[in-house]
Amino acid sequence: MRKMYCITCPTGCKLSVEQFGESIKVEGNECNRGVEFAETEIRNPTRSLTTTVRTTFPGVPVLPVRTEGEIPKGKIMEAMAALNKIVVGHELDCGDTVVANLVGTGVRVIATSDAIKRREQQYSKQKKQRPGGGSQSGDQDALFEDEMPDEEEELIENADIKHKDDRKPHKHKGRPHIKRGSGLRPGRS
Repeated sequence: MRKMYCITCPTGCKLSVEQFGESIKVEGNECNRGVEFAETEIRNPTRSLTTTVRTTFPGVPVLPVRTEGEIPKGKIMEAMAALNKIVVGHELDCGDTVVANLVGTGVRVIATSDAIKRREQQYSKQKKQRPGGGSQSGDQDALFEDEMPDEEEELIENADIKHKDDRKPHKHKGRPHIKRGSGLRPGRS
């Protein structure tokens, strides 16, 4: 007998699953989704994959991505090895395809951020505001140089920075303090 928690809804039913050849007996579920989850988990466990891929843009060195569907659990390491080799060199919107068919599963990997596009737009706006129009080289490194406005430099120079030794001890102000390892975790009795 295998025990597992159903993760298809917030209820999180504790399931007891027994397999008899091809048939599966599930107990502890409050709805039919628990039975479907347990059957899938026993026969062909799948997972969504969320990670980052490298980019060629210095201002945005990594781009968050995810699988559009679920991939077999046994292919996760192979998928990660493939994604570690990917380097994005062009502008992407949120939802754009990064990999069309991840390790032969038929599942797309999509961008979950448009940080590259926003960064490029921010640079274009700064370039238009600068006298002379900025760098003429068209070089990718110049495209994403971080420039700190003069006001921010002054704030940093004039900031009253305190060292950690100057801080007052932390007080809990009457709130209960729960220590780590106190046993107050879900699923533990």
